[in-house]
Amino acid sequence: MNTKLLYYDIIYSPKNQLMTPTITNKKVLVTGGAGFIGSHVVSDLIGLNNKVVVIDNLSSGKKEALHPKATFYKTDVLDKKIKLIFEKECPDIVFHFAAQPLVYRAYADPALTIETNIMGTVNVLEICKSIRTIESIIIVSSDKAYGKTETLPYTENSPLQGDHPYDVSKSAADLIATTYFKTYDLPIVITRFSNVYGPGDYNLSRAIPKIMESIIKNKEFLLRGGGTMLREYTYVKDISAGCIALAQKTGAYKGQAFNFGSNNIFNGIELVEKIQNILGAKIKYTLLHAPHNEIPKQYLDWSKAKKNLLWEPITSFEQGIKETFQWYKKLLA
Repeated sequence: MNTKLLYYDIIYSPKNQLMTPTITNKKVLVTGGAGFIGSHVVSDLIGLNNKVVVIDNLSSGKKEALHPKATFYKTDVLDKKIKLIFEKECPDIVFHFAAQPLVYRAYADPALTIETNIMGTVNVLEICKSIRTIESIIIVSSDKAYGKTETLPYTENSPLQGDHPYDVSKSAADLIATTYFKTYDLPIVITRFSNVYGPGDYNLSRAIPKIMESIIKNKEFLLRGGGTMLREYTYVKDISAGCIALAQKTGAYKGQAFNFGSNNIFNGIELVEKIQNILGAKIKYTLLHAPHNEIPKQYLDWSKAKKNLLWEPITSFEQGIKETFQWYKKLLA
């Protein structure tokens, strides 16, 4: 059974009131395309008959995660010479995923995170500004860009007020992207995701990968935040579909941001209990105090994407966890 084709059929079926794909036979450049989410978008774009070029320095991405039909350049998004790649490949669409994606690493090395996430975005946008033939530029952001608030869920109009090194790097990159739209009329749209999980996430520092490792290797799971931090979890294939849906409609929504999330909103202890029930496995865990200055509660209002892009997550948490577990069983065997 070709589950990938079935997934395309489900995502884009008019019966599900989701979009018929219009991104086809395009040249698409994806920065960070060997990373967790980016590699799924690359595979889905190639499955829709696009030619895809990937720029990635492999600091967190994996070359083996790339679709074999992708054209790959190993280089850093901060390198101004990537302009030569843009000029050679002449992309119609640009997805900017490249970033330092880890909250804990940002805490330890704020300078690297801020430089990569902010100036990497500036470098890409400066190149796009000079080319001017690009139809769509999708800047990939995060719910972390909203920072701490007493008003939840976050809407796209919530203020961007990150104050942790990672969060502020995302807030700033969002604002810079809006600047390039308003000042230079670049065809920019912005995505803001909740926590993303699924096959292909090689980073075992995140909660769900760590839980999978604890089950498979019978290891203790160290649960940060005393188990009380509230997060929203969205399956990676649904996120990829959202990115593609937004790229399809860039012309109608230039300069706007769209949240992509789910109804899977749990604190740490609830997350452990739900995964235990789904997989029928006992998870040994120890509660740790929350790292300094992390956001205590996060979840998104994604009704704008549902209304305007006809997008919604179609993967149940149970299905997503089972698929994720099977992938980690192979990875960690």
